[in-house]
Order: sequence, then structure tokens, then C-alpha cells
Amino acid sequence: MKKNYTKIILDLMMAITFVLLMNPRVLDGLPFHEIAGVIIGVAILFHIGLNYRWVITTTKKIFDPKLPKKTRFSFLINILLLISMATVIITGILISRIVFPSLAIQGGHSVRGIHGLSADATLALVGLHVGVHWQWIMSICKRAFKSKEGKLRKGVLASVVLSLALLAGGIQWFASTSTPSEGAFNKAPMQQSSQSSTTGGTGTTHPNPPNGDFRSEKFDHDGRGGKEGHGGSSSPFLVLLNYFAIWAAIIIPTYYLEKRILRNRRKSKDLHPRVS
Repeated sequence: MKKNYTKIILDLMMAITFVLLMNPRVLDGLPFHEIAGVIIGVAILFHIGLNYRWVITTTKKIFDPKLPKKTRFSFLINILLLISMATVIITGILISRIVFPSLAIQGGHSVRGIHGLSADATLALVGLHVGVHWQWIMSICKRAFKSKEGKLRKGVLASVVLSLALLAGGIQWFASTSTPSEGAFNKAPMQQSSQSSTTGGTGTTHPNPPNGDFRSEKFDHDGRGGKEGHGGSSSPFLVLLNYFAIWAAIIIPTYYLEKRILRNRRKSKDLHPRVS
């Protein structure tokens, strides 16, 4: 049971971190984006380690016709999720400016595009993954917050509320004391734009974009247009609200669709029982 609690807490922390990574201007900008990206990569390996028995057992039985369809579908989602996350991490290293600058490639506009697309794919796959396992998550949470007698465990609830409050306070403090590292974003764009930026096809170069804003769409870290990259606002709380709402829009239909499929399957078995 303690292992299940560890999984839930780890997955929640990974979810919060991943959502904050969806906007590379959150908190202090690129340094947080790249360092947190490395941390979440290590957390993924730890997550796989916690579930290695399920991975090995399911891999061995993947072609067994007796294997439940839900398990096979979950396994497929996990494989796609592993591929998409690996793509995010590898492309992130290839466009790194802070943590792995020696491994970064020059230009890399196509790599930035792949980085952004794989992040979006990961976001959707995580929603499907949670939706498929939502019933298990709820059962673990019920056991954590309620005793065998059905009474609410106030100590556990208070610990969770305190932890969330400390996390929110830490994010707010970090956001208010840190300065977005525009230089990390704009150093390379500034150098390249001074050489190649033209207006109206006249061949006139502009070393400095209007108002000193070097955050051109062409050089967004994640390869997306717009000054803020993913998510619009760089406020950590608005980013969390935005992407958790997107997850909810994926998780809720997935959960109820799975529930309906299972209910129809049970009805079919009741109507057509197997004759031994």
C-alpha cells in the first residue's frame, strides 16, 4: 500500500512539473525549464522502476489472447508515452542553452518543432493514461483518506493540505523573486536576427526588433509561435489551471467511455453466458 501512495505522490509531482514545463517562460524562464526537464527525466526512470514488475509481466503476455483488452490498451498508451517523453527529452537536450549547451545543435528550428509537438502528444497521452487508471487512483485515495471504519483521516488530509499550501507558497515565492531570463532566450535570436531580419523584401536589415523584443516567433524555445510559447500567460498558477483543465477534458470522457464499455461487456456476458 505504501508503494501505491508513493506512486500517487510521484505522479502528482511529475504532473505539476510537466505542466509548468509546457510554458518555457514560467518562473525564471529557461533555467527552470531545462533543470526541471532533467529532474522529470530522472523521475520517469524512477516511475518505471516502481512499475517494472507490471511492465515485465505484461510484455511477456502481450500476445496472449487471455490478456484483458484494457491491460493491452494501457500497455500501448505507456509505450507511446515513453516514446513521446523520450522525444521531448532528447530534442530538449539538442536545443539546450543552459544545462547541455555543448550538446546543442546550431539552428535547430525543426528540432524545436518536434520538441513542441512531442510535448503536446505527451500531454494528451498523459490524460488518456490517467483516465484509464482513474478508478484505481480513486480507490487508492479513498483508502488513504478513510479508515476501515469509514471515518475521515484528518491527519492525512491535513498533511496533504499543508503540502499543497507549501508547494503553492514556494511557487509564488519563486515566481515573485526570480526574474525571467530573457537573455537565455534571446541571445541566439539577437545574433541571428541582426544578420537575417529584413522588412518588406527591400533587403534592409534590422538588428533590433521593435521595442527591443527579441522573442520572435521564429526563435521560441519550444518551436511555437507567440511571445509566450505554450499556454499564453507565464503565471505558474494560470498555467497549472489551463493545462489541468485540458487534462480534465481528456480524463473525464475517457473514464466514462471505459466505464460504459465495461458495463456493456458485462451485460453481454450475462445475456450470453459461456457453456462449459
